[in-house]
Amino acid sequence: MAHRFFEGAAHAAAYARFRPHPPQPLIDNILSFLKSKYTGALAAAADVGCGSGQTTWILAPHFNNVTGLDISEAQITEAIKKNNANNVSFKVSGAETLPFPSRSLQVITTGQACHWFDLPKFYAEADRVLVSGGVLALYGYLFPLPIFGEVSDQLAEIVNDVYNKETKGYWGDGRKDVDEAYTDPKFIPLYQDFIRNDSYYTDKAVSVTDLTGYISSWSGFQNYRTQNGDEAAFDMLQNFQNRIMSVLGVSTAPEDTQLILRYKYFIIMGRKP
Repeated sequence: MAHRFFEGAAHAAAYARFRPHPPQPLIDNILSFLKSKYTGALAAAADVGCGSGQTTWILAPHFNNVTGLDISEAQITEAIKKNNANNVSFKVSGAETLPFPSRSLQVITTGQACHWFDLPKFYAEADRVLVSGGVLALYGYLFPLPIFGEVSDQLAEIVNDVYNKETKGYWGDGRKDVDEAYTDPKFIPLYQDFIRNDSYYTDKAVSVTDLTGYISSWSGFQNYRTQNGDEAAFDMLQNFQNRIMSVLGVSTAPEDTQLILRYKYFIIMGRKP
């Protein structure tokens, strides 16, 4: 059964605001892999586990119709509020029963999500709805690396402390799969024609306040908050922000202090015969 860690409205809003958009070269790689053997029309694509839509809209310029699916009604509500693309729609749906006719999609993507799926059932559904030559693309990103000159390593240690110590035990089994960049054999699609690429990254300029907000969008943090209460969760975030500001040693306020977050991506793609 799929996990449901992203259901609350407040969490969906944080997810929408602070999560990154995938780098365009990664999307270009999906399209080039598809077009290397598929020559038909690009009629339809689906983004499964779409969250609040960051991984869905980037497909819109390339397909006649794109559908974002997520098991969380709160996430889909957030995505619909932000949607301004005429050829993109969003639906509440799990990954294990896809609402499409057989052989109707050229591409299925799932960004930072499939580690929560029942993979055998998802793969069976993906195989059902993909056309011959269609592509299933599984991708994700590692925890971002804060970049700020000579103190970058110290900043990374603070982020790692929150993950490895303060939210340890609140993540569920899926997070380990992301830390290992989907190298477990279960993430290899059913198809023999597949490739992997770990070279993509995207840099995002953020404030320290934004970085703290990103921490608040973690499922591990949200689970910690549910079990320990708002006050304990707030104290964790405040302590995190104070530690970051102390290392930076600047006089500006957190909301006015800028740094770079580098997200390193990995992708596995398989082509249906």
